[in-house]
Amino acid sequence: MRRGYRVSHDSRGIGTVIQTDPIIEYRIRVLSTGLIVSWFGLLLAAIGAATAEDVNWSVTGTALGVMFVTLVIVTFAPWRTMMRSGVADWFLVIWSVITIIMVLLFELSRDDRPSGMGFLIVTFFAAATLLRTSALVGVGFVATLAYGYALFESTELEYTSIESASPVLSFLAFVATIVFILLVTIGIRTQLARTSEAYQALVAREAELAQHEREISQLYDVSRTIGAGTKLDEVLPELIGRVAQSVHARVGLVLLYDPETEHLDLMSPIWAAGHTVQADPFSLSLDESSIGPQVFMGGDATVINDLAEAGDDRLIKELEADRLAAVAMRVENRTIGVLIVGDKTSEFTQEDIATLESVAAPAALVLNQMARYELARSTSERMAELAELKTDFVSVVSHELRTPLTSIIGALTTLQRPELMPTDPRAEQLVDMAAKQSTRLKTLIEDLLVMSRIEAESLPVRPEKIDLEPFIAELLEALPGGDVVEHEPTAGVGTVLADPDHLARVLTNLVDNAIKYGGESDITLITAPGNGEVQVSVIDHGPGIPYEQHDRMFDRFTQLQPHATRSKGGAGLGLSIVRGLVEAMGGRVWYEPTVGGGATFTFTIPTAD
Repeated sequence: MRRGYRVSHDSRGIGTVIQTDPIIEYRIRVLSTGLIVSWFGLLLAAIGAATAEDVNWSVTGTALGVMFVTLVIVTFAPWRTMMRSGVADWFLVIWSVITIIMVLLFELSRDDRPSGMGFLIVTFFAAATLLRTSALVGVGFVATLAYGYALFESTELEYTSIESASPVLSFLAFVATIVFILLVTIGIRTQLARTSEAYQALVAREAELAQHEREISQLYDVSRTIGAGTKLDEVLPELIGRVAQSVHARVGLVLLYDPETEHLDLMSPIWAAGHTVQADPFSLSLDESSIGPQVFMGGDATVINDLAEAGDDRLIKELEADRLAAVAMRVENRTIGVLIVGDKTSEFTQEDIATLESVAAPAALVLNQMARYELARSTSERMAELAELKTDFVSVVSHELRTPLTSIIGALTTLQRPELMPTDPRAEQLVDMAAKQSTRLKTLIEDLLVMSRIEAESLPVRPEKIDLEPFIAELLEALPGGDVVEHEPTAGVGTVLADPDHLARVLTNLVDNAIKYGGESDITLITAPGNGEVQVSVIDHGPGIPYEQHDRMFDRFTQLQPHATRSKGGAGLGLSIVRGLVEAMGGRVWYEPTVGGGATFTFTIPTAD
């Protein structure tokens, strides 16, 4: 039995694939139509019998009664359950045969020659509802025998006359119609099978896409915690809170392994009912009977939905949680601790475990690197190591995110090809949304990597002589939304000495910011030659930047006017990257309020003379 899927979305817009069965739904609709037609036909038969003369009520009444009882049983039968179990075809065959017999009895009770229409209607109904071809052939055979019996029983054949050939022709026409129905039905089912195979392939891609979308969302949430702070006690509550909420748990905590004491230590604060709670010192030895050491040593995820199975577990007694789920936290094949969530209103499922395992790896990277960061920051002698750790941290996280993201973007690009794009508008919208969010996540990862290289002073700069005005014109032409930017070339600008990739990124970031936050205002890009340098200014006439934020607008992970930037996206790295790239090329960058309202960002680039 073939199964399909549909996609629902939660409050965050995250797709979830839910199984449905389109074949069952189709057969239920056909059955409903068949029942309506059957009841209507029974009513007409009863009216016709009541108004007719010389009716054999012993036969006609029996036929009407049996049909009535059969229809009552069929109407209230659990068809959906029977179709899932595979026994529906047998009941449909029995119903069809009984109906054929009743039609035969009704035809025999009439003085007119049988028309055969009732037998054909039953065969049509069987062709629309039966899945097995053998069952359909059997119904067609019974209908043919019944019609032939009714036809030749009601006609005295005289083979010597031309009129005697009329019943034979009627019977042959009926047989030809039955054969035609069978052949058309078999042909349609063959084509339907091919279509179903293509549909199932699309369904599998859709299910995989929904899973990838959830993984992207979870990875993106974890990546945002990187910029939440520079201390472990700042990052930990946000990180654990996101993990607990992803599986609808009210409690979340982390046990980290201390190699010096060989104990699992509880990290404070913990997450409880939407708030951070400072926890008292608590540790578990590795030989203690508890869910923490068990998962840490074995490496397998563990779920306790029944506290009676927990035994004498000191951690469960301290938490007083109804249910617990725990997964190991690994970094480079090394287990560093255990991630535990609990107190869920319903039982933990395998899907919850899959969700926890998908976020445990990046969460372990965050916690492991942040712990090393704090250790390095504790002494001034290790400041150099601290910078290296931060760079390695971003590089490792970027690599861990870019590796699956490359496959995801490739799969989405393939799905957006015309021959593979789903015809369902909801599925098409889902593909487009996932593609946009994947591109957004890719940009964030690239920004994090560039920012880490800038801070480590390891950013490569390859200066070239660039004819600035044509360079800007080509960039604006290729930039999405660049056609709204007014730019008039300035005479005497000449060539500059800059890295073309870095210069393009600087201009792109500034123009994007102007388009994003300048509203519907005019945007202007002007250049002006100076003493050994060229000034480039991007001007908008939007709401501008509040005065109290002028001093920190170029700091990393700074989002100005959060109520607006959240709806427009961004991680607060754009201006910080602009400053780093401009300074790496030997220039300067600053901000000035636009006269009349708005923002003006200006940077300088050395000339090539």
